[in-house]
Amino acid sequence: PHFDCDYVTPDLSDAIVAALITAHSSAHTAQQVPHAAPMLKIEKVKRPTINAAGSSEDWSYFQVRWDDYVRATGIQDQEAVIQLLECCDDDLRKDLTRSVGGSLLNKNLPDVLKLIKTLAVREENVMVARANLHNMKQDRDEPVRSYGARLRGQAGICKFTIQCTECNSDVNYTEPILRDVLTRGIDDHEIQLELLGNPNQDMSLEEVFKFVETKEAGKRSASLLIESHNTDSTSSYRRSKQQTVRQQSSNVPDPSVTCSYCGRTGHGERSSAANMKLKCPAYGKKCNHCERKNHFDSVCRQKMLNKSEDISSNELPQDSASIFTELCCSVETSVFNNSAIAIDHHQYDTLSKSWVRKPSDPQPFINLTVTTSKEDYSSFGFDLKGTPRSCNFSVMADTGCQSCLAGIKVMHKLNLRQSDLIPVTMKMRAANNIGINILGAAILRYIGTDNNGTTVETRQLTYITDNSEKLFLSKEACIALGMISETFPTVGDVQQNSETANISPAVCNCPKRQMPPPPPSKLPYKPIDANRAKLQEYLLEYYKSSTFNTCEHQLLPMMEGPPMKHMVDPNAEPVAIHTPVPVPLHWQEEVKRGLDQDVNLGVIEPVPIGEPVTWCHRMVVCAKKTGKPRRTVDLQALNVHATRETHHTQSPFHQARAVPHGKKKTVLDAWNGYHSVPIRKEDRHLT
Repeated sequence: PHFDCDYVTPDLSDAIVAALITAHSSAHTAQQVPHAAPMLKIEKVKRPTINAAGSSEDWSYFQVRWDDYVRATGIQDQEAVIQLLECCDDDLRKDLTRSVGGSLLNKNLPDVLKLIKTLAVREENVMVARANLHNMKQDRDEPVRSYGARLRGQAGICKFTIQCTECNSDVNYTEPILRDVLTRGIDDHEIQLELLGNPNQDMSLEEVFKFVETKEAGKRSASLLIESHNTDSTSSYRRSKQQTVRQQSSNVPDPSVTCSYCGRTGHGERSSAANMKLKCPAYGKKCNHCERKNHFDSVCRQKMLNKSEDISSNELPQDSASIFTELCCSVETSVFNNSAIAIDHHQYDTLSKSWVRKPSDPQPFINLTVTTSKEDYSSFGFDLKGTPRSCNFSVMADTGCQSCLAGIKVMHKLNLRQSDLIPVTMKMRAANNIGINILGAAILRYIGTDNNGTTVETRQLTYITDNSEKLFLSKEACIALGMISETFPTVGDVQQNSETANISPAVCNCPKRQMPPPPPSKLPYKPIDANRAKLQEYLLEYYKSSTFNTCEHQLLPMMEGPPMKHMVDPNAEPVAIHTPVPVPLHWQEEVKRGLDQDVNLGVIEPVPIGEPVTWCHRMVVCAKKTGKPRRTVDLQALNVHATRETHHTQSPFHQARAVPHGKKKTVLDAWNGYHSVPIRKEDRHLT
């Protein structure tokens, strides 16, 4: 019997009655035992890390993280020393072992911390830290509190303290400095003007924070109010229907579906924010892989995408799974709705005028020879201790990369040590705005060979990071090696170059015209009179494809500088001469050959069929002293309406008198120099 229960079994057989009484007793027992509360799984405390050659701010942050780690885990004595050593990276741990000549487990914790600080912190003048503080500015869309946190972190190593002359105590004046720097670095100029024009010029740092926060909140509220006005055009009936559907879908989740944020069942696949906050354990948690919130790394889509075996080796390099490549080059698919049909990648074919199923192009890798030189380091005042080594690398040509970037493996293959890196103030971020850890810079020479066998070389300041194992070539380096044009990115630039390159030159054995190579680092012969002929032949051979290339069947290189502008009165009446001056019979063949040569050089071009002729000038052929024909153009009608630019030069007499005694004056003349000056496209119809 049970208290307050009058249950009586029916008059049945003994076996059935016994079973009913047992079931009834079990039900009462289950009601009396309270349900145990579900155990919450607490994540382990993550151990902080420290690298070599860091800043004082990095060390201060590590100390705070280490103190929190010790309090959370409760480790002491030798176990604390072991965990502290595990916080160091491989290079720092190796340097610690070398400095003490053995194990560090027999030392106490304060001594180990002091030793790590001497190797992990790169000492610098406090003036540098203060200058960096004053140069800090608020990023776009960055909350003012986050900006203030960055300022406080930098100010912690600036030592804004001074000793009082009366009581000899240290007076900290960090707050006024932070207030001034905060006011100067505000990104929103309207808020900055209101702050500077505020009658209260003696606001504290906290008052400045509240003032800026209020203005930022007002601007965000105003933008949301404007957006709400734009969405009010939807009828109230449709809004109520949509809201009902959303509530039904959010309030009744399918318990059998796995949640895409935590990987568990019971609260639907994609819950609302309110439902996720109550039931999903991943709410507020940070993924260790992509560092985004509200999901676990076990269900991270970016992580699952990188592990996918569906990506063929033709689409991505086999060794491109580095962090930096994932951040910059990863492709993430989106889930729309159940009725949508997923498609593969397509490209538009201009010949068939249709979309063709085709995978994305592979990443642009190129094989280059990379080397270092002690001369480059000495120009910066550094001494390269190791022996320079040349290696061949598969380099990724990244036109979106503003500076060359290399991993630690690249540094080791070039026989460079971390002590050979040049300290830099450069800070870099990946495409998803995640910071890249810069260990230092190395001066590298990139050497490649074009299709004609000509060697092209460029020197670049390359930043070394431990976030990647690859070597990335910047846009500047790609231009220096001739991979892309100096006007990149320009719409239609490739089409223009291809049009001019399609000019069929006459058959000749001249080398292909190229840009001049870099100056030779050393001469092959001693600069003495006996080697004059050899040196001359060497220079002619070295620059035969560029400076001394006088081939008449290839396009001329353009002069540096802006295109030539014709300053003609826009109201001038165009003059077009459609009747040519007759050319003598014995000159016609040579004149035609000269016109074709200018077409091949890119000096002139035939007027396209169907283009209206507004200005057209006569060609007048005169005789030279040698009896050969000289082609000239009568531009008198155009010169009447043109304004002349002033271009004054000294007279030959004064130029000759300016040469010092015992010196020689060299005069250089560019081959087809005037023809190498381009005319603006909008002015070409004038000529």
